[in-house]
Amino acid sequence: MAKQIQKFLLISIDCWRYDALGRTNPSFNTPKFDLLTQDFSLADRFFVTAPATRPSHVSLFTGLYPFEHGLYGQTYLKMFGGVQNLFQLFEAEGYHAFGRSERSEVFRFLDFESYITARDSQAKSQHLGSLEEIIESLITPADQPKFSFLHFWYTHGGYGLSGVRNAPNLGAMVKAGQTEEALRYYYAAVTHIQEFLLVEILKLLDLDQWAIFIFGDHGEGFNTEVMAHGDVLHQNVAHVPLLANIPGVEQISFPADQPVSMIDLFPTITSLAGIETGYDGYGQNWLDSSEQTSQQNRWVLTELDSLYGVGFLKASNLEMPHYRVTSRMTVDGEELPRDPNGRRMWSVTDGDVFYREDELSGHSVLRSIADGKDLNCLDPQLYRNHYEDLLIGSNYQHLSMQDSTEEEEQILEGRLRDLGYIE
Repeated sequence: MAKQIQKFLLISIDCWRYDALGRTNPSFNTPKFDLLTQDFSLADRFFVTAPATRPSHVSLFTGLYPFEHGLYGQTYLKMFGGVQNLFQLFEAEGYHAFGRSERSEVFRFLDFESYITARDSQAKSQHLGSLEEIIESLITPADQPKFSFLHFWYTHGGYGLSGVRNAPNLGAMVKAGQTEEALRYYYAAVTHIQEFLLVEILKLLDLDQWAIFIFGDHGEGFNTEVMAHGDVLHQNVAHVPLLANIPGVEQISFPADQPVSMIDLFPTITSLAGIETGYDGYGQNWLDSSEQTSQQNRWVLTELDSLYGVGFLKASNLEMPHYRVTSRMTVDGEELPRDPNGRRMWSVTDGDVFYREDELSGHSVLRSIADGKDLNCLDPQLYRNHYEDLLIGSNYQHLSMQDSTEEEEQILEGRLRDLGYIE
């Protein structure tokens, strides 16, 4: 076990695909970033819990799947009550706990909202802001324990093309079979983050003192099946990179034959800090070999829920007073509008195969993670069993009874009936 760590930096790159990294894509040209992170451990079977920024980050900070922490999808407003998060835990232990984001308002109404502020408080457009505030917060005072989080949004949606004259429609390019050409624009945005922003931050930190984790909160589609990450669960969206530097640990022994998940960061980080949490979730401590041995046949979960709140996440709504959010799905006592094209999907993976099922239609897909090819699924129930085991085995089931909509209660009742728990 590594020595107790006093300084932590978590870096989230929005929409960071697995192939947007020099180690996984030889044509990706980021020599400075690659040099600085050459000794970082790479988790090549790392999967997120949701294809959207809000639920994925809630899983990061709580160690729980969306069905456990309550933020099922991007437009669910609040978490279940009584869920501990990393910011509060570290602050209670005397750490300076803070976050900076290029779109801090996306964390509005979440329990850790107050810890995450703008990347540059003086900039009107955050992607044009200075790094000086961030760096100053990280390096001074030098002897202060720190738990810090950075979130880069430049790689989201517009891929840095906003305002560019004659910018192409990347979705149309993919549909026309020009996927590689469309990806060039996306890769350029990721290169900007790695080579021109992260390099300037990382080169000033003492890697013998800092535990650093760099990861995608979800990937991006660029596929005829799914272009935008929040539309359909796909391996391009669920499978993302994770780089880790831990003082005193030369290389993390990520299991070669098992997947690792966003929820694993919670028990790993709290263990490194020596913080007792009472955590009882599915997350694994990557430095505890006994946990990996106990989950030899591990399957990890990704959930998508876009049933509610169509068009809700805009500035005017995110700026409303907190008292108006009267529950996870209601504002002023009225439920958010349903999205007529909304979906509820889940997927499970063992790192080799990816099984996805639409919970409303029952349509399913089985494919290879390595090459993305569809596989013949002889028995979908085998994969449903893995999903059902996670639902029934959760030690946080009681949280789901706090604040559920009628639709959610019906879905939960259907699950329990299918599993034989009710008639």
